[in-house]
Amino acid sequence: MDTRKVQITGKSTYVVTLPKKWALRSKLEAGSHISIFYQEDGSLLLKPPGIKTSRKTKKIKFNKELEHIKRDLVGLYIISDHQTIEIVGDDIPVAARREIKDLCHRLVGLEMVEGDEKKIIIKNFLDTEDFTIEKGLKRMSSLVYLMLDELASTFEENSKELCSHIISRDDDLDRMFLLVSKQHVDRLNLKKPSKHDTLSLVESFYYRLAANDIERIGDHISKISLHFSYITLSQEVLSILVDLCRECQSLFMDSTEALRESNSNIANNVLGREDIFNKMLISAAQLQAEESIELIIDSFSRIKDYASNIAESAIDLSQL
Repeated sequence: MDTRKVQITGKSTYVVTLPKKWALRSKLEAGSHISIFYQEDGSLLLKPPGIKTSRKTKKIKFNKELEHIKRDLVGLYIISDHQTIEIVGDDIPVAARREIKDLCHRLVGLEMVEGDEKKIIIKNFLDTEDFTIEKGLKRMSSLVYLMLDELASTFEENSKELCSHIISRDDDLDRMFLLVSKQHVDRLNLKKPSKHDTLSLVESFYYRLAANDIERIGDHISKISLHFSYITLSQEVLSILVDLCRECQSLFMDSTEALRESNSNIANNVLGREDIFNKMLISAAQLQAEESIELIIDSFSRIKDYASNIAESAIDLSQL
């Protein structure tokens, strides 16, 4: 750490000298412009001119497995701010181009604008000015609430018609999760947040943790729906599953409310209901069923665990 004494010139101008080593390394000279960023803890970040920003175009060679390339695209979407991504190769199959185009549809703002056997060009049209991490988490919470509501209705009516619809909602949840992740990385990179974003960097971190838990809950709801679509259960078993689903819904909504309000009382109430929920799980596991419901019971247990994680994050935030 280096220290400098503040000097005052005139009546209102505060002056601090810059470390010589830093100035020389940054190639500063008379008339150079330095960017100053205000940090949440009251400190300042100085950025000299000429600092390299990420390249506007990123090139990827189509010389490895398609799944690896798709994972690279998701990583680039979250971490980088490239305006254009080019995938180049000697012979890019039609099926691969189709899968990459489908992936772009799942990444908000990305669009495949050109594609042939030699090159695929993807443009980033994402405008996050009106989007905030808080809004993203609220949207994710609403989707999970609807998924749990539809799952309970599926059990109540003993109908499998809604199963595919519930599973399709998970795609929307994944899209929102990736967008929240991207916004969080932008905050970590000290990029200017949306003018509507009121979260501190610490709050942004905990919201990103909660978004991961919510995305996992969506995965387990989809898993339950898929498994249920292939089995037949008695009305007694279905009735117990309805109760489990409604209790999960209640725990989840209370935990997300606790997070948004940084309310430790609501969060502790969620954590205090774990024993009751565990007894419900044990009762469900002891039911005689012609078809296996172990996967369903396990997924409900995981949903409860993730809701508890969100509640614990809310307790942490309440200490700010």
